[in-house]
Amino acid sequence: MPRFTVLETSALFSNRVKYDYLFEMEMWLKGIERFFVLDFLPLSPFERSHASLKNYVEEVAVVRLGVGHLALLTTHLLGEGKEDLASFLQYLESQVSRPGPAAEGARRKGSAEGELALVIEKLDDFSRLLDELAHVPFLPLQTYLSLGRVVVGTLKQDPNLGVLFRENLRPVLDRGSKQSLSRVLASVGDPGQKGALAALFVELFKGLRYTERIRESIGSPATAKRALLVFGLIKGETEALCRFIRRRLLPRFQPDTPLAEVLDRLVFSTEMEVRKVMEVELVDVVLMKDPKLVYARLEDACGILRDLFQQNVIALAETFSPEIDGKALFPDYRTKLEQSLRLRDDLWALVQTTQAYQKGPDRKSLKALVEGLDGFRRGSMRHLMFKDWSLFERFHAGFSRERLPKAFVPAAHQFEVFLRTLVREVSKRSVLSSHPFRQSRAFRPADGAAPEANR
Repeated sequence: MPRFTVLETSALFSNRVKYDYLFEMEMWLKGIERFFVLDFLPLSPFERSHASLKNYVEEVAVVRLGVGHLALLTTHLLGEGKEDLASFLQYLESQVSRPGPAAEGARRKGSAEGELALVIEKLDDFSRLLDELAHVPFLPLQTYLSLGRVVVGTLKQDPNLGVLFRENLRPVLDRGSKQSLSRVLASVGDPGQKGALAALFVELFKGLRYTERIRESIGSPATAKRALLVFGLIKGETEALCRFIRRRLLPRFQPDTPLAEVLDRLVFSTEMEVRKVMEVELVDVVLMKDPKLVYARLEDACGILRDLFQQNVIALAETFSPEIDGKALFPDYRTKLEQSLRLRDDLWALVQTTQAYQKGPDRKSLKALVEGLDGFRRGSMRHLMFKDWSLFERFHAGFSRERLPKAFVPAAHQFEVFLRTLVREVSKRSVLSSHPFRQSRAFRPADGAAPEANR
């Protein structure tokens, strides 16, 4: 996966192009490509099975945001004010017939600017078309897929943008990360293993860089939904990464070795966490109108993926170099121990809120329970097994219904039993073996059967 510069043969971009712009352009182009593939859209299993009935107008609006941002990035490559000059040069060249070799060399810089101006014009044209389609009453699946073939096919044929579809740009690492990874790879003797592991680390860091771009996009309500394109890209990249590990990496190592176990866990956790994001967290975000709700869902999904990539990098690095410090690589990194302690504390806080409601089932205590449950869903729930998410969603939906507060008392008792069971299961995690839970009431037997829970 070599680093390269688009238009590197052009005098205009030989020394002055910003690599970050190119990395971001590659990300948005590939995100648009993925977003026109049904498998990479954030849909629930039910929606996916009924995809032919869905209206894809809102998805077109998301693509339109991405294409508009691509035009802005391309303009930045030209430089402030140069788009007017490039348009003039493009017009001038169209008026000159078959220039000689001397004239060709003299206008090399102008030709490069003209080429990039054509890219901007093409992107602006697509923006207008997508904007019109985003306002039609209904856009069926086949039309949406056909639109994708036209848009992506045209962009791939462009001599300047097409190279970004075919290549992979490496993320730029800070000095500390480079030094840490150099120590890790230096401990690997087999050149083939070292090359494969280096490629794996690059992909994991690239995923982290994508999450950084997501956080930048969701900062403004006007651009927040544009981040869905990057989530679709991450879905596609992680699927390719898991295939790479199964087919290229795992066969290089003996089964039951520490590295083979780490790679197995990496594949499992990646598939589960990405599924959480695409089938739960991001479902229906494209339809939401409340900016605060959109931001909360996108931020939670981004946090899940950021934690995933950080944990995978650290787990893989520690297999070769136990002295690697996770917080040195990622200052905001939370260890498994920290996550488990916070999860257990938050579960117990929900137990207490539920008990308070049962003692005085009025509107105020019910509102506190719903708010506490909603906060847990946006926060620590990401550290639970995916299997447990559905029960939380069901309890939240039940407590949010318009009924008299006392009507929810039986359900609150079941919810308390479920929470206490989760506290016990979380406390069994190996990282908490030396951190026993001090609230003995959490282990008090409760009446009724507890729902099945997982760690």
